[in-house]
Amino acid sequence: MRVIQRHPSLIRKAGKRSAAVLMIVLASTQANAALQLQFDDHFGREEREKLTLWVHEVKDGVEGLVGPYPFDIRIRFTRTRSGKPVPWARTYRGRTQGIHFYVDPHHSLSDLRRDWTAAHEFSHLILPYLGRQNSWFAEGFASFMQYQVMHSMGVLESDEVIKRYREKLDKSATEYNYPGRAFVATTPRLQAERKYPVVYWGAAVFFFRLNQTLEARAGMTVIELLSDYMRCCRRHRSELPKLARDLDELTGARYFSDDLDSFLSMVGFPDYRNVRLGVVATRQD
Repeated sequence: MRVIQRHPSLIRKAGKRSAAVLMIVLASTQANAALQLQFDDHFGREEREKLTLWVHEVKDGVEGLVGPYPFDIRIRFTRTRSGKPVPWARTYRGRTQGIHFYVDPHHSLSDLRRDWTAAHEFSHLILPYLGRQNSWFAEGFASFMQYQVMHSMGVLESDEVIKRYREKLDKSATEYNYPGRAFVATTPRLQAERKYPVVYWGAAVFFFRLNQTLEARAGMTVIELLSDYMRCCRRHRSELPKLARDLDELTGARYFSDDLDSFLSMVGFPDYRNVRLGVVATRQD
């Protein structure tokens, strides 16, 4: 278990609302990044401790797969009431990398751990912001990663990871209504129709296919490639073509670019029937 070092709290007033904002910096002894936690409104001590433990565990789950983030991460909590532990969240991009969570702290730590939202949002931060036009790629990546992270955290067993992937992909495939058109070209229309899961999980297929290519031709997994990327290149701002060049350079071949070109022209919902779903092995395994 990693040791959590707690630093002195900083309390300030939040504008006209005069709401207390608590800033806590958490530093892991095995990671370069620190979490900067901001609590809006009022959260009780036990609620703050529960949320702190939760996000730190998710961050450790990501770093257990791909290595430490090379930057600090700002986490903002806004209180809400919901039947879900985390009804909404979004990432910050730019000079500050972070996540804004809307949370219902009445839910238990177990409920928070089994919610996929934090694993999804922390996964977004593995890659730089790639532009709005490539949101399909970013969301597919985070969807692919979320269950890998939850397995790394010890929340999901391997068979449950496979089951969840299969359920999401099967449902999304049945809801895709453009069989004669290239999938990526239809993603703006799907988003306009609010069929976000279809976009997310269809795009996630790219990463299963890429992993299959890397295992067969490069003797590595997509998780291992991401680990190399985090060490060498994550601090850089990037568009998708630059990301492709960086990943190709790390493998010494055009594995990523060739698979991406193939995926961009793929007609219909991406074929996932002949790719292995489930937990991707890492060097630690």
